[in-house]
Amino acid sequence: MTKKTPVNSSYRRKPVSSSSKPLDSGIRRNDGKRINQSFPEGTRSETLYSSALLLGKITVTEHERSRGRQLFSGTRLKLLLFPFLHWLLKHTSVAIALIPMRILVWIMRVLYFWPGNPLRVSCEAVCLIARREGHQHDPGKVYRQFLGNSFGVLENYFLLHRHGIGRISERILLQERDARMIRDLAEKHGGAMLAVPHNIASAISALQLNRSFPLLVVARNPPTISRTKVTLDFFEHMRVPVLMVRDGNPFELSRNLFTAFKTGMVIAATLDNTENSDTRVDATMFGQQVGMTRWAVKIATRKTLPVIPCYFSSKGNQHRIIVGEPIITDSIESAVQHYISFFEHNILADPASWAYLADKRWRRILSNAG
Repeated sequence: MTKKTPVNSSYRRKPVSSSSKPLDSGIRRNDGKRINQSFPEGTRSETLYSSALLLGKITVTEHERSRGRQLFSGTRLKLLLFPFLHWLLKHTSVAIALIPMRILVWIMRVLYFWPGNPLRVSCEAVCLIARREGHQHDPGKVYRQFLGNSFGVLENYFLLHRHGIGRISERILLQERDARMIRDLAEKHGGAMLAVPHNIASAISALQLNRSFPLLVVARNPPTISRTKVTLDFFEHMRVPVLMVRDGNPFELSRNLFTAFKTGMVIAATLDNTENSDTRVDATMFGQQVGMTRWAVKIATRKTLPVIPCYFSSKGNQHRIIVGEPIITDSIESAVQHYISFFEHNILADPASWAYLADKRWRRILSNAG
């Protein structure tokens, strides 16, 4: 693949730094007077600074519920596991740092035989739906491949952190014709948007995309301060700029995206989050009406920019970027249904690459459809 200059050719990776301060007990009006505002007990805030951030810094507010309500919940597991693995990586070898993940994968393999296993339920449901579309998947194989893909991505992150981009770049395949198409569309229209789902390899695949054209990743930061620090550290090592949007001001977000589009950048946004608000866009997926977010595609349609769906397929530590047909329209509904249909087609063909098999909201949708 032809290598292109990264978005920021003077990129200098700097360690994530932070500034912690107690939450203000109120906000100020334009006249300077304070308006009382209470925060729930257990809430804390910290401002993080990183060269990977488009704006240079982000203030992360961590609520007590962000740390998980149940002792053995998935949220609590991620809160403890990812910072611990990151610490191991910084102080030991890659092989040693991967040992806890190997143990976790082995435990999860054994837990497949528990009928109430949430991941098993999702695998069984998606296989039933895929069978109606002509695919023959075995739920057990999908389950094991999902675990293998998760381990493979983590291995690549660790190798990236220790040895740099060159160590893993050949493990991420992007066809040159697809890269050329995206570059040409962005140059012709003054920007483009990549609509991507939460694949296991979505984030790390941005490394290869960014080597082919100027890329900005727009994503929600993790709900806790410690996990956000880990995420920023890996984006720094990938040398991919990111705009984090959790709990952000929607007007400020729109302004930043409009500014990025003016520079001709390609913006990648994860767009398979469900939405229940009045602003949602209803789309058909897995034979059901599902409410989807509109914020990113709204900007693309307003500027009549191409929206290009992508899917990131994994086989262990090998990843392949699948690029769909672009759509240029001023209809938000048409654009959303276009990439949602693309997501559905590829999820049913390769369910083990979709991280949201482990998401409780999508598990309910899959179970109802199955």
